Amino acid sequence: MTGYDVQTVILAGGLGTRIQSIAPDTPKALMPVNNRPFVEHQFDLLRVSGLHRVLLLIGHFGEKIRDHVGDGSAFGMDVTYIQEDPDALLGTGGALVHALPRLDASFMMMYGDSYLPIDYRPVIDAFRQSDLPALMTVFRNHGLWDHSNVRFEGNRVVYYDKSAGPGDADCIDYGLSLFRRSAIETWKDADMPLDLARIQSGLVESGRMAAYEAPTRFYEIGKPEGLRELEDFLRANGNIP
Repeated sequence: MTGYDVQTVILAGGLGTRIQSIAPDTPKALMPVNNRPFVEHQFDLLRVSGLHRVLLLIGHFGEKIRDHVGDGSAFGMDVTYIQEDPDALLGTGGALVHALPRLDASFMMMYGDSYLPIDYRPVIDAFRQSDLPALMTVFRNHGLWDHSNVRFEGNRVVYYDKSAGPGDADCIDYGLSLFRRSAIETWKDADMPLDLARIQSGLVESGRMAAYEAPTRFYEIGKPEGLRELEDFLRANGNIP
């Protein structure tokens, strides 16, 4: 993995039931956000950091995403796909296991409904310097945007639990991770569906998850209120961070 144009894997296979009231039968990747499909805003963020190679993991409405994005050249990107059976989705971790033959030795991963307005290059640098099999970006949200589920000390995550209770954590998983492919290969014989949280928890418990603290909040379009917040943010910032 040289330079900053690392492979970016976007998990975009979910149904998006909470946001269907706004645009029925539309995948979250194509949800209109200030009159542009959401995935185009994600591509904007990636290009700013010199990232162009994307592997889209698709399921529900995957053909609609393919029809719009194509090979990505219209957006200055190089996009390829792996299609899951929409009637038998493998879970967020299972999707990565399914993608193993197409994963680079190291790759960056984000979710198809998350807008993460940070410079990705320092995150990549932190991952390389850690010499660990995975890195999780974290944000000190103190319960403001969903409940906190992470603690970190220095450059390592020391606690991660999606069901964390009050006082257990002061940070949240920001939704941007880097992995060595070997960290996913360990789970190739696991039962499906497989939640990515199981993979991450195992890495944290064994002391092999690096941490990078994101400097600004994240946005998610999985709910109508999150979509409105992102639209307000983009209008105030000219659509590009």
